[in-house]
Amino acid sequence: MEKAEKRVEKACESLPTKRRLSIEKEFDSETGKPRRKLHFETEVQPEYKKPSIPVRVGGMAKSAAVMKLHSKIRESERENVSVEATHKGELMAEQGAGRFLRWNKTHRRSQPYRALRNAERQAAKEKANLAWQTALRDHPEPQKQHTLAKWAQKQQIKRKYAQATRESKQAAQFTQNILTSTGQIVRAVAQQVMAQKSMLLIVALLALIVVFFSAGMTSCTAMLSGIQNAYISTAYMANEEDICEADLYYTELETDLQLSINKTEEDYPGYDEYRYNIGEISHNPYELMGYLSTMFNAFKFDEIKDEIERLFNEQYTLTREAVPGTNGSVLQTTLTVKPLFGVIRDHLSAGEETDRYEVYMQTLGNRQAFGNPFDIAWLGNVTSGYGYRVDPITGLKDLHRGIDIAAAEGTAIKAIQDGTVTSAGDAGSYGLCVTIADDQVYESRYAHCSSLAVSTGQEVKRGDVIGAVGSTGESTGPHLHLEVLLNGGYLNSYFFVDTGDDGTGSGAIPGAPGGPEIPDYSGSPVGDGTFAAMLEEAEKFLGWPYVWGGSSPATSFDCSGYVCWVLNQSGAMSIERTTATGIYNRCTPIPKSEAQPGDLIFFTRTYSSPGPISHIGIYVGNGQFIHCGNPVSYASVNNSYWQEHFYAYARIS
Repeated sequence: MEKAEKRVEKACESLPTKRRLSIEKEFDSETGKPRRKLHFETEVQPEYKKPSIPVRVGGMAKSAAVMKLHSKIRESERENVSVEATHKGELMAEQGAGRFLRWNKTHRRSQPYRALRNAERQAAKEKANLAWQTALRDHPEPQKQHTLAKWAQKQQIKRKYAQATRESKQAAQFTQNILTSTGQIVRAVAQQVMAQKSMLLIVALLALIVVFFSAGMTSCTAMLSGIQNAYISTAYMANEEDICEADLYYTELETDLQLSINKTEEDYPGYDEYRYNIGEISHNPYELMGYLSTMFNAFKFDEIKDEIERLFNEQYTLTREAVPGTNGSVLQTTLTVKPLFGVIRDHLSAGEETDRYEVYMQTLGNRQAFGNPFDIAWLGNVTSGYGYRVDPITGLKDLHRGIDIAAAEGTAIKAIQDGTVTSAGDAGSYGLCVTIADDQVYESRYAHCSSLAVSTGQEVKRGDVIGAVGSTGESTGPHLHLEVLLNGGYLNSYFFVDTGDDGTGSGAIPGAPGGPEIPDYSGSPVGDGTFAAMLEEAEKFLGWPYVWGGSSPATSFDCSGYVCWVLNQSGAMSIERTTATGIYNRCTPIPKSEAQPGDLIFFTRTYSSPGPISHIGIYVGNGQFIHCGNPVSYASVNNSYWQEHFYAYARIS
């Protein structure tokens, strides 16, 4: 590292310099008259740049003379073939020699500057490698990761280092310009101080500016030295397999819980009636992984399996109780669900742990080596995530090896990696399907397409359109089934595919350009102004992001948490935090024809949920409803997706 810096210093010293005569104007403090003083300044000569047009008069005259000579020779060429051949040979030799001499002259002129650039590049490379080695020394876990994961992390560090270097250079240049200009002003003002004592205050203020910009430069070194630590604190450090297996195990525990509830009547026969009060079975995989990475860094699945079970048992509590009924014995089955975020929050210490967890939630683990299959942020459109689930067709326990992203039929699908199309065509239950693989043992698969834009053997680049969304094969509606694989093993797309989320969702202003749209709605508010209060409260959160388990402005919302908050705050209903099914059970179902502003609208199968109801919104009339999608926004009831998943309207009882 020291050798690289010395090479840069030596290259700087080798740059050609020139002495420039300068006249400095100063004031005689006794006479108050200006006085000029000659002195020489040494400065580095700028690198020679070839002019776009000739500018030297002498060079132009020389060129004219040469051209005149050749024109005389050409007059004889028409009469003598040997003269023509000899002349053309001479002309080519002259041109070749001229080009070589000009190139050699330019090459010699630029050599010191090229040496400096090479030394700077080598120094930057060694600094980036030093940052990587330091990161490995403090956190040796990345050594155990797969090639692409290690490469991606190393490139992240290099890019962050290069960016910091560029910013520091820009800041240095900007500060130097400010200091130069400020210094000139200060000198000029100082020369007038003897005549005008009041200028002392201005001199002091200008000096303060100099101090301010000088102090700003000291942060650059600290920024550069902390790059590797900053990166380490934003990325999941565990191997891909351990990350995927940890979340997969949580989904298996949830699926087993759902199957246990589904088999209640089979496992507990003999009752005259069975009642259910079932909370929503789901979790945010980023919350789980953010917690595990915060607490265990580069964990191994076997080491944190017990911790996953402990979190699961704190989130879900299933009870069955025999209660008296009007028509005989009743078995009451209740699933109490605590949001995973609430469980995690109880185990994080304030300060470093909570701060690191929040960073993970913002970066989503910083491991997205694959691109975005769409031009939008797709998290809010996921209807079925990676992991175990109750199959929507068979009703049995099933391992869902990808993620299902709902989108309108015909929506363009983009390749998420560079590679070769290894298959493109009908793939049975996958329908029309494309598979792309690279030479780094990574693979991606795109199923249920309506049409394909590539063929087997074709080379594609990340971002190329490869097909369109459809519902071919075994599918319940238009969506993209996306899978990613490493060495033939499936990866969780949540953690390794770009979600397209730029983090700006909560900052949009309702009604402003680019903000959430507020549609017109028909009809008068129902009741005693309750709907007006509901709408006023609901619109406060337009643009806020969807957060699993969220139920207040402090955490943002999920769909049921959002509606519960609006109902409570507007006075429409006093209701405990519950699921969409729980809210539905408190309301009176009504036909579509009777729906009015202020009624609630319910949807089914928008994701793999334990009951028939999986989503909820507030109907505002004119075919519009407001709901917590991703983000909180208005939507049309007549949209094909919502029509397909419509369940019922219900009125607050």
